[in-house]
Amino acid sequence: MSADPMPAPDTVRIYQDSLGEWRWIRRPSTGRTVNESIAGFPTRGAANADNSFWNQDTLNYLLEQART
Repeated sequence: MSADPMPAPDTVRIYQDSLGEWRWIRRPSTGRTVNESIAGFPTRGAANADNSFWNQDTLNYLLEQART
């Protein structure tokens, strides 16, 4: 009997929206949104701090930074 393969980690993407505010969104490999910021932030660092607060299981996701 073989062991179940490890599921792919979720991806958290930090991006700048059309208003110039920074946001984050978390998706598993299925692509379905499971968590996202409810507000825009003035800096990428502030969005990252909010993500860290709401997604404290950092070993279970990959962080993807959108290029500006």
